[in-house]
Amino acid sequence: MNNEKWKFIDGKLIKSLIVVAGIVLGQVVLYGPSLVGQKILLPLDILTYPGAYIPRTLETAKIVPHDLILSDLVFPLETARRFAVSEIHQGRFPLWAPYEYGGVPFVWPKYSLFLLLECCTKSPVILAWVQFFVALVGGIGMFFFCRKSLGVGFWPATVCAWCYPLTAFFVLWQGYFTALAVDWLPWLFLSVDKTVRRESSRAPIGLSLLTFMVLTSGQIDISGQVLLGSGLYSIWCLWNAYPGEWFRGKSRSAITMLIVGWGLGFLLAAPHMLPLLEYAKTGSRMIHRSVGAEERPPVGLAALPQMMLPDIYGTTEKDSAFLAPAQEGNLLESTSAAYTGVLATLLVTPLAWCSRRHWAVNWFWIFLACFGLSWCLDVPGFVDVFRLPGLNMMSHNRLVFLTSFAVLSMTAIGLENLLNGSTRRRWWFWVPAVLLAGLGAWCFYRSKVLPEPISSQLNFDAYWATTAGPVPALRNVHPIQAWFILHFTMTAVFCLLGFAGWLLVWFQGTKRFLWFPVLTIFLVGDLLWFGHGRSAQCDPALYYPKILVLSQIAKSIPGRVIGVNCLPAPIVAAQGLSDIRGYDSVDPARMVDLLTTAAAPGAEPSYAAVQYLVPKGLIHPPATLRLPPVLDMLDVRYAIFQGAPPLNIHPPFQVNSYWALVNSNALPREFVPKSVEMVSNDRDELEKLKSPQFNPADVAYVESPVDLPVACHGVAQITNEIPTRIRISVRMETPGLVVLADNWDKGWRAYWNGKRVPVLRTDYTIRGVVVPAGSGTLEFVYKPVSLILGLWLAGFGVIILSAWLISNQIRKTDS
Repeated sequence: MNNEKWKFIDGKLIKSLIVVAGIVLGQVVLYGPSLVGQKILLPLDILTYPGAYIPRTLETAKIVPHDLILSDLVFPLETARRFAVSEIHQGRFPLWAPYEYGGVPFVWPKYSLFLLLECCTKSPVILAWVQFFVALVGGIGMFFFCRKSLGVGFWPATVCAWCYPLTAFFVLWQGYFTALAVDWLPWLFLSVDKTVRRESSRAPIGLSLLTFMVLTSGQIDISGQVLLGSGLYSIWCLWNAYPGEWFRGKSRSAITMLIVGWGLGFLLAAPHMLPLLEYAKTGSRMIHRSVGAEERPPVGLAALPQMMLPDIYGTTEKDSAFLAPAQEGNLLESTSAAYTGVLATLLVTPLAWCSRRHWAVNWFWIFLACFGLSWCLDVPGFVDVFRLPGLNMMSHNRLVFLTSFAVLSMTAIGLENLLNGSTRRRWWFWVPAVLLAGLGAWCFYRSKVLPEPISSQLNFDAYWATTAGPVPALRNVHPIQAWFILHFTMTAVFCLLGFAGWLLVWFQGTKRFLWFPVLTIFLVGDLLWFGHGRSAQCDPALYYPKILVLSQIAKSIPGRVIGVNCLPAPIVAAQGLSDIRGYDSVDPARMVDLLTTAAAPGAEPSYAAVQYLVPKGLIHPPATLRLPPVLDMLDVRYAIFQGAPPLNIHPPFQVNSYWALVNSNALPREFVPKSVEMVSNDRDELEKLKSPQFNPADVAYVESPVDLPVACHGVAQITNEIPTRIRISVRMETPGLVVLADNWDKGWRAYWNGKRVPVLRTDYTIRGVVVPAGSGTLEFVYKPVSLILGLWLAGFGVIILSAWLISNQIRKTDS
């Protein structure tokens, strides 16, 4: 008996090692240099782009960025990670980001298991290991889902576990939060299945924890879409497990457990969700979406080929060009993110229909796949529902991850049928076989006759001279032609291999498929070919090197900065500076409105709000800078330029290709205006602020009545601050308004000599506090009620889960 037990344990261990080894191998192939520290898993080459960050030299000018679309990874996201690391290592939990927009709630998913791992060290090498961990979690989850829920054998489940982290959604969104919530999808589906079928008393507890993981892992709209997918799956599970017995007996109990499981997950995630939802309501992007604006409108049938031929329109990479419909913008937001391999989609997935016992679940996977594509393909009915209030806040083009998951689930069933000999010849086998042959022939033809406008240098130049789309980094068409020829050829090869696979299936009939190991290699190889080289891995020397001009400014008089056609926000935070611009996926509407009034003509913000805003301004020789009064009010003291200054300009800061001017009219962050006026509405207030005659030192505007003298006199000075607490020493000759030129947020509280006082929204978007005559200390503390409520709710959820777990353990012991 003991020998049999050890054999069983050894067998499980070997199988576990096989599953893990395949996942590890895929990650090593894709990201090996970054895992060993030779490279950094970030598109740091973007920092060498003109105006980005690293000064232009003969050496850096030779660097062509791998893909400019990936810029978010090095501008806002890595900046946020560095800030979170700094805060945590100083013993503070990051709640407020002072380095952009005059300060905003820190929306980085700081409660995520994956991102907390990123904070364990400042070294960017951790990024590759987090990606490695993400792949393990997702791949192992896919294995258990295939084994436990789909009921397939070890090898089909193992192959799908190897493939899941290599699918296009994870490869294209590598490094973004977008993929993190989706990584939990197989685990979430498994817990839903177990909860519905009542196969484990602990399944609802697992559902709660997984709901928490999903909600805290990334953007709230993607988390909502993942939970929406699990809701659709729960409906199918209930229909399948309790046909005709909905809301009765066991079905009613299962529904209750689902609701309790999801509900407890929301309670646990409340400290993340409530402050984020509160901040999102103030966001420029959310306001625009609520009135019907669509950042990524449906494309239509032109998007369908990308699901099986992801590079049919090219890419935004340096050796390619992106020729997709104008609505798409980039590959990440297209149906290419649904790519699960042409062999999996058109060879193995159809074989799932050879098993009659899987027909019911196959129909669900077909529905889920169509649901995931419905927005991109502009399917009537679905699109109308997605445009309903509430749902229109989501980026529905990203639902394609459900399509990819559905395809891979059917792939597992198809592989199971191949292995157990259930693939008896059927008349419809010729449909996917002919489709593969046709796609292969078409790709081979395209490799010989290239599409416009890349068929010639003349057509290429003419097209990019008139298009409004993303211009490729290379202006020479020949490397781009070579890229398209290679990718069309390789796609043709995989398609023809799929056709050959159908011939083998046809002639083998119901015999066990002897070519299974070869098929496995091609399934994984298909995805590795797609994924290899998609993510930029760069020289560690490019990781935010010191910029001397920025270092000099950081040591000078404190003040915010703004880049003029350079240094997009919030990149200067890499050297301890604060930019008045920003980009955090919410974009506080009032600050965006205010900054827009200071934008130069033709430089008004659109997408990404004010990340690249160029201010209006005048330069008078030899070094005088004049900016709009609102920027004076917001403590914008330095304007930074790149390139050689005009001959008659002698900037006080100049090193290499950067130079900076000082805005001598900039007020300090804390000041006391001479008078205070009340305004009746926001529009009037904004009009007064945008006027060239506005002087923030003379007058401040508030939205509620104040009892102050006509002329106010006093001085204020910041004496101590951390991101969530600011202490100001104040000496007032008369009662007055102390203004702090930081973004107003309802989470901030003010205390005058220890007594709480109101924080007034001043000058449309910053903070003001009325104080009496005399000396004292004014203290601002960031303590949002939403966070406190969230912590109480999370604590309540933990108590319920703990009691539930203990109760289950007691019942298990008694039985």
